[in-house]
Amino acid sequence: MQIKLSNRLLAVSQMVIPGKPAADIGADHGYLAVYLIINGICPSVIATDRVRGPLSAASQLVDLLKLEQQIHIRLGDGLQALHENEVATICVAGMGGLTIKSILENSPDILATTQRLVLQPQSNISVLRRYLAESGWKIVDEDIAHDSGFYYEIMAAEKGEMQLSQDQAEFGPILLQKAHPMLRSYLEQKQEDLISLMAGLSTSVGEAVEARRKELGQAAQRIDHILASLPLTNE
Repeated sequence: MQIKLSNRLLAVSQMVIPGKPAADIGADHGYLAVYLIINGICPSVIATDRVRGPLSAASQLVDLLKLEQQIHIRLGDGLQALHENEVATICVAGMGGLTIKSILENSPDILATTQRLVLQPQSNISVLRRYLAESGWKIVDEDIAHDSGFYYEIMAAEKGEMQLSQDQAEFGPILLQKAHPMLRSYLEQKQEDLISLMAGLSTSVGEAVEARRKELGQAAQRIDHILASLPLTNE
């Protein structure tokens, strides 16, 4: 049986340390875990979720493929279902950046024995990057995936020191450094969203509204500056 991952999860799978155990936190139906095993990327995977329904579906898939010896299904919140020194890579995908930050903060003992984090936040990405920098993690790789009309950022972090500028925190130090092929179209969509938000505030008044309008305008200007520096071939 072939497992076809979404572009988002495929990008996550490509950042996992090959040949070593991994964990998928919030595994949903278990597709990532199964993909990592049947493609020989990892010798074993722990798939966890805090909701019984999706976890039951994942367990059924694992049983169907007879992968019970390699994929271990566990019910648990965040990293609490893991033990120290069990995995080299921890994947957390499809959650808000603040939720991912909270998950990592709540299990320092597990992180202490983890080599790599592969994270795919849905929101508050700059907050998560700053948290990593402040907590002794360095972003070593980043990617952008396009799925069903949406762009997703994926990052891999390992222990180390990292300093981030405002642009790097918001748009990714590695994405900016390597001028990712999808960065231009991704930023153009971000800019369109900012313009729409500013237009929505055009009929509102008040100090808070004006402060928000100024913040959005500054963000749009930063994107303008980055777009001007990108090669036109990235379109």
